[in-house]
Amino acid sequence: MQIVQVNKSLIKSFVDFPDRLYAGDDKYVPYMKGDLTKTLNKLLLKEKSYVALLAVEGKKVLGRVLFTLSKNKQLGTEKCGFFSMFECVNDQVVCNELLNEMVRILKQWGAEYISGTYFPYDQDNRRGILVEGFDRAPLIFTSYNKTYYSELLTCYGLSKHADTLEYKLEIDKITSYDRVKKVAQYAERKFNFRVDTVDWSRIEEDIKDVHAVMEASTTDIIYQDAPSIEALKSIVVGWKNYLNKDYLLIARSNDTNEPLGVVIALPDYFEVFRKMRGKMDLKGLITFQRERKKIKSVRAILQYVIPKYQALGVAMSLYFKLFETMANNGVTYMEAGTIMENNAQSNNALKAIGSQLARVYRIYYKEI
Repeated sequence: MQIVQVNKSLIKSFVDFPDRLYAGDDKYVPYMKGDLTKTLNKLLLKEKSYVALLAVEGKKVLGRVLFTLSKNKQLGTEKCGFFSMFECVNDQVVCNELLNEMVRILKQWGAEYISGTYFPYDQDNRRGILVEGFDRAPLIFTSYNKTYYSELLTCYGLSKHADTLEYKLEIDKITSYDRVKKVAQYAERKFNFRVDTVDWSRIEEDIKDVHAVMEASTTDIIYQDAPSIEALKSIVVGWKNYLNKDYLLIARSNDTNEPLGVVIALPDYFEVFRKMRGKMDLKGLITFQRERKKIKSVRAILQYVIPKYQALGVAMSLYFKLFETMANNGVTYMEAGTIMENNAQSNNALKAIGSQLARVYRIYYKEI
C-alpha cells in the first residue's frame, strides 16, 4: 500500500472512490462530480491551498483525505490542520497510514492540531462525522458516512471536540402549530417587526443584511466566525441552482428596516442527486428537471437572531413563515441544523417549535 499525493491525473480517482465504497447503499448521496472536480482543480492545482491524499494498493483506492491549514479559534491556534472528504475502507492500518502522512505534511507547515471533518471553505456544509442517525438518508449538504468511521478515528487517537445536532420535524405531526402562530403574531405586533423573503432584484443588499445579522450574533459558542460578505456572495453563486427565495427569510424592524434575524432553508436536492448518480449528463439533466418538482423535504441550514431580539419571538416568527411556505409547496418533512450542542438559544428555539433530535455529527481533534 502507498500513500500518494493527488495531482491532476489522480483527481478522478479521488472523486470516484466513494461510488465503489458505498455501492449498494441507498442512503449514499454522490457529490456532483463536475462541481467537485472543478473545486478540487481550483484548491489543489490553481490556488494550492489544499492537499489531497489517496491510499492505494496497485490500482485500487482504499482511502482518501483532503486538508488545509488555518486558524482555529476554539483550539486557540493560528495553525490547525482542517481535514475533509475523509473516506476509508474498514481497515485501521489504512486509516493510520493515510492520516500519518497528512500529519507529517501538516507538521512541516507548523500545525499544532488536526480537526475535522469539514467541507472546504464552508464550515456549515457537511460538518462532522455522522455518529447517530443512520436510519434515514441525509438531507442536502449534511454528512453521511460508514458507521465504522468513528471507531477508525478514535483508534487513531482523535478525540471528540464537539457534537453538532440536526433536528427533524414532520409537518403533519406538528402539535405546536397554533402555539407557534400565536407567539409569532404576538411578537410581530408587540416588537413591530415583519418577516420578508429575499428579493433577487436587491440581492446585494439582502446579503449585507444577512451578514450583519450573522456578525452581530456570532459568539464563542458559534464554531466559526461569521463569513465575509464576499464569502456569502460566493455561496449564493455556488448554490444558485438550489435556492428558493421563499425559504430565504429575513426579519426586519418596521421602524428602521434593521435586519433582526434570518432563517435560510434549502429544498432537499439530495433526493434528486441520488437519482442523478452524481452526473450532470443528459440523463442527469432530465432527472434534475423532473425530480426537482417532487421534493418533499427541506433543510434549515442557518438560524441567527441578533442578541437584543433573542427570546422575543423573532425565531418563532421566522419558523412560522417557513412552515407556511413548506405547506404551500407540499413539503412534509424538515430538518434543521447543524447546531453546536452548547448553543442553547438555537437548540431551544427548535425544541420550542416541536422538533426532535434526528442526527448527531462529531467534530474530532488531536494535538500533533
